[in-house]
Amino acid sequence: MPNHRLTLLLVDDHPLFIDGFASMLRVLRPHWQLLSALTSAEAQVLLGATPGIDAILVDLQLPDIDGYETVRRMKADYAHVPITIISGREDAAARIKSMRAGANGFIAKTASAQEIVALIEQIGGGSQEFGKIERLPGLSERQSEILQLLAAGCANKEIRHRLGIAERTVRAHLTEIFQSLAVNSRVQAILKAQALGMID
Repeated sequence: MPNHRLTLLLVDDHPLFIDGFASMLRVLRPHWQLLSALTSAEAQVLLGATPGIDAILVDLQLPDIDGYETVRRMKADYAHVPITIISGREDAAARIKSMRAGANGFIAKTASAQEIVALIEQIGGGSQEFGKIERLPGLSERQSEILQLLAAGCANKEIRHRLGIAERTVRAHLTEIFQSLAVNSRVQAILKAQALGMID
């Protein structure tokens, strides 16, 4: 794989990072070709005009559309191309949201040059690489629905009416949700679920 020629598209609004990335490739993978775009819109134009792009790297923070939505849009038209989020963020929520957006992997910008190149090759070869992610607590489909309604500010009575279940059943589910998330209150449950990427 290191000798395999790749054409990469890097979508990042920091020219200095793009220049540094290009310099890294000239040293470690001189046979790779690097294309770059500063915005999501510019990347879409490049993709349409450049057949044969083998892999795409997308920063989370873009000036027009964030990286998650950029991945979703690209996957709709270029499902066969591996897309990786590359970001200064390293938290579990960012990795989980990247996975849910349809990305094939997640690379932290703090990784070494050798690690970044190796991850690009692994993801390009069909691997899913998201690093270590805190395991999501196992909630049932009903509990996930209740958690979403909780995040929307619904009281127990409203949750009962919306889901057509008894209020004592709502309370029982809430108890199990709190135990699964290792929290003691509704507010803590929402904050923990947001941190884990379970809800927006």
